[in-house]
This record gives sequence, structure tokens and C-alpha cells, in this order.
Amino acid sequence: MTNDRVKEMAYIALYAALCMVLQIVSDLIPFLQMPQGGSIELGFAALFVAAYHLGWKDGLIVGALWWVIGLLFGKNAWYLNPLQYAFDYLLPIAAVAMGPLYWRKKGQYIPGVVIGMVLKYICNLISGVYFWPPEGGAAGSTAAWVYSLNYNAWYNLATMILSVILVPLLISKIRGAVKMNQ
Repeated sequence: MTNDRVKEMAYIALYAALCMVLQIVSDLIPFLQMPQGGSIELGFAALFVAAYHLGWKDGLIVGALWWVIGLLFGKNAWYLNPLQYAFDYLLPIAAVAMGPLYWRKKGQYIPGVVIGMVLKYICNLISGVYFWPPEGGAAGSTAAWVYSLNYNAWYNLATMILSVILVPLLISKIRGAVKMNQ
């Protein structure tokens, strides 16, 4: 095994742990939590940084490790069926981890962050419409669409704003210290 591969594996482990730590920190701050689930997720900023630093494929690995570690810590546990689980957890992580694919201009991270977060929001929106309709509303109804649009918008927007601010700052700090995949 080459030194570069060992270094890459160490970065993957570091970023997965950072995502988990930031998720735990997010969970400890009550005003970041939504009453029916969902929250402002600081871990997604770290996942974007990992994907831009290591490349989208390793970003997917970081996201998968984050998910597995979360399961071990009792996170990511709201489960109705596999499709709901995919739209609430797996697809949003994948959408964010593939951020570098959405915008490939060197040094420009914000468009990829915005597109990744919009795709995450769409996943959460679909899950809300079909699996978490409002009380008294039916899955797929207009009421479910309105409720899910509003419910999922604010925390995804807040996560996106934090990521738009943090990702370029963090990448600029690590750019000189490590080789960046672009």
C-alpha cells in the first residue's frame, strides 16, 4: 500500500469522524432541531469539504462511513420502509457528497454546495410528502406538498447558508497544507 493511499484512508476516516462529531454537536443545540425531525446539520459542511478535498468518490465513502457510524450511535433511526429511509438519509448524503460533480470550475465551491443542498432538499421534500404528511393529510395530497415544502425549507436553507460560508473558508485553510483534488 502506498503512502498516498494510507494518507487518503486517514483523511476519509478523519472526515467521517468530523461529520459525526458535528452531527452530535448539532443534536445538542436545541434551536437547530425541528419538532418532527430534521435539523440544521453542521456535518454536511464537513462532507462538502471532504468531497472537494478528496474527490466525489471518496466523498461518497466518507458519507457512507458517516451513515454507518451514525447507525452505531443510534442516529438515522427513523425508519418506515426502505424507500423512506433512502429519501431521508442515503440520497441526501449522496447528493451532498457528489457536490464537486455539479460545478467543476476550479476554486468555485458555492455552486456545487447550492446544487447539492437543493438536491438534498428535494429528497427531504419527497420523503415528507409521501411518508410524513401533516396530521389529517394524506400522503401525496396538496396539504402534504405545502407542509413538506415549508417544513423542510428552513433547516435545509440554513444548512445551505452555513455550508456556503464554511466550505470556501475551510477549503482555503487546507488548500496550502494538503493536495486538493479538483
